[in-house]
Amino acid sequence: MRALRVPPDGGFGWVVVGGCALVNVFNQSLVSVFGLMFADYLASLGEHAFGAALVMNVCNISLNFSGLITGPIIKHFKPRKAAILGSLLTGSALTLCSYSTKLWQIVLSYSVTFGFGLGLIQSSTFVALNSYFRHRKGRAVGFALAGTGVGQILMPLLVQYLLSNFNFRDTTLIIGGLAFNGLVGACLLQPVEWHLKDSQAGDDGESQPLLTVEKPNQHTNGTSCTKPSCGWSKLAALMDFAILKQVSFLNLIIGLGLAYTASTSKQLKQKKNLKGKSANLTMLEAANCMSMLSTTDLITRITVPAFVDKMEFSHRTTFLMAGICLVIARSVMAEMRSLVPLMITSAFYGIFRSITIVNQNLTVAEYCGERKIEKMLPNALGFNMVTKGILVLSLGQILGWFADFTGSYSLNLHAQNLLLVTTCVLWLCEMYFKDDN
Repeated sequence: MRALRVPPDGGFGWVVVGGCALVNVFNQSLVSVFGLMFADYLASLGEHAFGAALVMNVCNISLNFSGLITGPIIKHFKPRKAAILGSLLTGSALTLCSYSTKLWQIVLSYSVTFGFGLGLIQSSTFVALNSYFRHRKGRAVGFALAGTGVGQILMPLLVQYLLSNFNFRDTTLIIGGLAFNGLVGACLLQPVEWHLKDSQAGDDGESQPLLTVEKPNQHTNGTSCTKPSCGWSKLAALMDFAILKQVSFLNLIIGLGLAYTASTSKQLKQKKNLKGKSANLTMLEAANCMSMLSTTDLITRITVPAFVDKMEFSHRTTFLMAGICLVIARSVMAEMRSLVPLMITSAFYGIFRSITIVNQNLTVAEYCGERKIEKMLPNALGFNMVTKGILVLSLGQILGWFADFTGSYSLNLHAQNLLLVTTCVLWLCEMYFKDDN
């Protein structure tokens, strides 16, 4: 039988997982400490809620809309160089922030540069992981994302300690220096072509690499089209605009974007709602609920993906079932007012939220794999990011206004549930009509 070269589905891939986790610890987790690091310094500059919101909103725009160019960057320079560039940008952004004395300087350094660096890191680390694994993708992504969870637990403690012993500039310089440690993890993202192993042509289809070695494209020569049309063709091929013609792909990323928007709104409002008069909890009790959620989230990232891989569940189906469970958990949480029931529902919420986070990009990768368009994966991830950015800016702002207008903890959770319900309806309708056809 003819021998094929396929990804190792392990081996050096676990080193890549460790590299991605290291990058996440020192970069992705830093978003969670923005308020802790910058709140007092922005206040000293005369900027309060508006300034902080502006910095975070522009950062979110830069992070998600970077998807328009991260795909071509990853395709051209490969994931390792893209991750190295992302780590350099995040570390440099925080270093520049330490010398910022105006709001516009913080926006330019943190919001624009740091956000774009995170966008590069998010896509490049996933593409690198995805290329190494066939049957163990879920647990590999779960372990890598566990790095973000660990960082979200440790970084706030570190920042609080640094701020109590140093000023803002020194603290930001130290955190910026730690962000450069992501370069070590990024350097471990070696091309999968260096570690392919021999397999037989008779193996099942899943043995094929998700990201194959690129071959020169055979296009028509320049004499068969005008310069403008050739230029557009090259751009369309570089950006993989063809995937946007697939209604099923648009349905997929819109559903993922709605779920992401609901999750983002929940994170921004949860602690405020729990310790407000709506849930009748003290600050300590609210912190306990948040800690319970974060703990179950981290444990789930490490354990559940291995079970999903073993049972060979579809990542999209797994995401859908977790989304339905999230709707139920939020609905129950909306009616809870005492500590113990809220801690229990927070624990379950952390479990189901973690499953959706782990399966976000895996669902996109699975879609590309099923349709034999694996080379479009970097740009497919980019389009997914842009969709999330658009929905957060539009629907996220509406949810924020609704929460402020009603002042109701319960209504806020139910409003967020509508987005998840919409995702479930869109996907279930597609599955029904696909089966019917």
